[in-house]
Amino acid sequence: MSCRAAPWSRPSHIAGPRVPTPARPRFALGSRNLWKNSWTIGAGVSNMFALPSTLFRCMASSGSGDGDFARSTLTDEAAPFPLYSWPDKQRPRVCILGGGFGGLYTALRLESLVWPNDKRPQVLLVDQSDKFVFKPMLYELLSGEVDIWEIAPSFTELLKNTSVQFVRDSVKLLRPSDHLRRKPGEPCTGGVVHLESGTVIEYDWLVLALGAEAKIDVVPGSAEYALPFTTLEDALRVESKLKMLERKRFGKSSPTIEVAIVGLGYSGVELAATISERLKNTGTVKAINVQTTVCPTAPQGNRDAALKVLESRNIQLFLGYFVSCIKEAPTSDESSSTVTYSEVDGDHRKLILDLQPAERGLKGQTLDADLVLWTVGSTSQIPRLQPPDAPYVIPLNGRGQVETEETLQVKGHPRTFAIGDSAALRDPSGKLLPATAQVAFQQADFAGWNLWAAINDRPLLPFRFQNLGEMMTLGRNDAAVTASFIEGLTLEGPLGHAARKLVYCLRMPTDEHRVKVGISWFTKAAIDSLASVQNAVASSFPPPTQMGDSTATNPSSPTAAMDPDSEVVFDFPPYLCQYKSGRIHRPGGAPTVPAGTDPATGVVSKDIRAGPASARVYLPPGAAGKIPVVVYFHGGGFVVGSPARPGTHNYLNDLVARSGAIGVSVYYRLAPEHKLPAAYDDAWAALRWAATLGGGEDPWLLEHADLSRVFLAGCSAGANIAHNTAVRASAAGALPDGVTIRGLAVVHPYFTGSEAVGGEIAFGPEIRPFMDRTWRFVVSDTVGLDDPRVNPFVDDAARRASAGIPCQRVLVCVAENDFLLKERALWYHREIKASGYAGEVELFESKGVGHAFHFDMLDSEQGVQLQERIVAFINK
Repeated sequence: MSCRAAPWSRPSHIAGPRVPTPARPRFALGSRNLWKNSWTIGAGVSNMFALPSTLFRCMASSGSGDGDFARSTLTDEAAPFPLYSWPDKQRPRVCILGGGFGGLYTALRLESLVWPNDKRPQVLLVDQSDKFVFKPMLYELLSGEVDIWEIAPSFTELLKNTSVQFVRDSVKLLRPSDHLRRKPGEPCTGGVVHLESGTVIEYDWLVLALGAEAKIDVVPGSAEYALPFTTLEDALRVESKLKMLERKRFGKSSPTIEVAIVGLGYSGVELAATISERLKNTGTVKAINVQTTVCPTAPQGNRDAALKVLESRNIQLFLGYFVSCIKEAPTSDESSSTVTYSEVDGDHRKLILDLQPAERGLKGQTLDADLVLWTVGSTSQIPRLQPPDAPYVIPLNGRGQVETEETLQVKGHPRTFAIGDSAALRDPSGKLLPATAQVAFQQADFAGWNLWAAINDRPLLPFRFQNLGEMMTLGRNDAAVTASFIEGLTLEGPLGHAARKLVYCLRMPTDEHRVKVGISWFTKAAIDSLASVQNAVASSFPPPTQMGDSTATNPSSPTAAMDPDSEVVFDFPPYLCQYKSGRIHRPGGAPTVPAGTDPATGVVSKDIRAGPASARVYLPPGAAGKIPVVVYFHGGGFVVGSPARPGTHNYLNDLVARSGAIGVSVYYRLAPEHKLPAAYDDAWAALRWAATLGGGEDPWLLEHADLSRVFLAGCSAGANIAHNTAVRASAAGALPDGVTIRGLAVVHPYFTGSEAVGGEIAFGPEIRPFMDRTWRFVVSDTVGLDDPRVNPFVDDAARRASAGIPCQRVLVCVAENDFLLKERALWYHREIKASGYAGEVELFESKGVGHAFHFDMLDSEQGVQLQERIVAFINK
């Protein structure tokens, strides 16, 4: 994990004294950073990291000086800049930059060692993210095998039982002083670190564990069109892009999704295997490598296993080629009356990759792709962190990595250590150690020990890397593991998969997190195993066949041989697929976040029972007096989602903080396990619960809920639920006296019908039947697309019911590039205005974006505009 410069980030602490800060009023819109430092030099002159030259005179005592931690005369109060305040003025101060494998595990190693009381160091960990990321398992986020909390726990959670302090910030500048000539008898500091927020950290010992960043600007177009896959944010961005592509293929048999992967080292191979398994027959992976083989540095067993998997799936290998250019494909003929694949979403265009041969005998090629993933090349962060007046103070190799001694100390800097991707350390043969998690694990152990030795005037140990083997994932139940201590042994398939997960579970940072993850993974494996046993038992009792059924007499036919647990009977991309055995698979899993206090907005949330249903309730910071109540319904095609999903939870935090309203986000039962009207009933139960102030028992509602200002809101399927809940509320006596539904906000609503409206006439012939199948899939009893619950103006009775909703105002929000649902939302806006509805009807369109874009783009310009419009609707 890197500490890449990020001007929007700000420090957050989990323990110990905080950086002195002025009052910081929270901006009502939540996403903009108004935190500005107010420290000045002299009469109001802002101090932009200006430091007195005396600070950089090394004042070490004679000898090693490593045991003397007397401080310089510079004090926090006298410093004309924001100086980080360490809890203790005498004990050693260790600053660790970077919270990846190297940085976090070094901090935990220091915590585990036995120290003399006066020598136990104060440890400060700095990272730009609030989460530690177990990067070797990012691929499992795309396959749905793991949840975010399992492989990306927060530093707050991991460090809560330690004395390690954490600051969320980005590194701006390094100014070490442990290389300067020292005068006998003078105290010494190791140097200072400047953070992007303006804070300066004075330290005695420094650990550089900043990692490397993806080098994406390699060929023309790569920085603009290709996506890296090295961080949690990268993985979530790729997941979002894949979901968008799967949604665009919604109900279509062609064309397929085309994903190009540049580079076939470990990362490229693992991505290709994972994505191809996810897409199955709906997509093609095009994998490009400059060498004529895959994973050229991998053990032979891993390489053979990888090739076997890649060749068995829908993957095209382009070996011996390099990408010379990436560009947009020409747009389709605008005069065409047919909506083509490249026109489905304005955010997406087909890309063209120009391939040039790297080997003789090959010819140049051109590839089309919907998504390009770039897995080759990385760059060190250290060069740009060097002081401009001393650009070579930290010795670097040609790759920008820090040159170190065998003890992991930076050459010429006895108080600075470098590990992981930041360090250029060679093995006894002179070969640079690979930038892998295994190397960082082992270096962290040595760095922690050598810091202990240096502080206690003991000999330091030279680092020796011990290669324990190499592992790679090749799918949901497939992996390759080669152990170095058993020559020629490679575990493949389910056995390799189980071994890999066991090793990584044992490598989790803390015992507590190890146990939580182990229980979670064991539970998932037990459920999958039970399902397999049930399917095996069911398959041993084949159903009776009708006379003349060829499968009864021809057991070799494809239908007879199909495993019921792998035969898909209903595909509802990108949400789920149902197998013949009855098993439901939801790609991407169901990551959740707990309720609690949101550090970004100050909103507090809790999960409660809302009558027979459940809900997550949100209270804005500083709530006083009576405030509106927003009952919110999440989207997800009625088959996925919950208030605890990260996107939904973050959206509600932001909405509640901006609007100052109480939020009630409903957990409704999902289809097909619980078909409609189950979700409608849960929504109604939650509204009734809120309308009765939680049965007269909820303290937040009792104290703050203004029941004369109740709003119903939802996105996609949730907007459909919101509309139908409003219709239900129109019945006499449905809600208690004094409860007024002030407004209904439907965002990108899920409505449809058997007859095309507006631009739907351009839909292909397969769209309408698919919409009919998916609607019938989620509802228990229906007439199809003319069901008034999904076609609210299908006849006079439905029109009267929609016109009678007891809301004073209706807000309809559409997205310009919402291919499937925009026209129907515009139709809903027109029809409700013409139906005789007595209230106000408003329409808002987000330009240049697609369906439900705001969950992934909440802080974007369009996301903020949409949120501000909804907030204005609530507060009008």
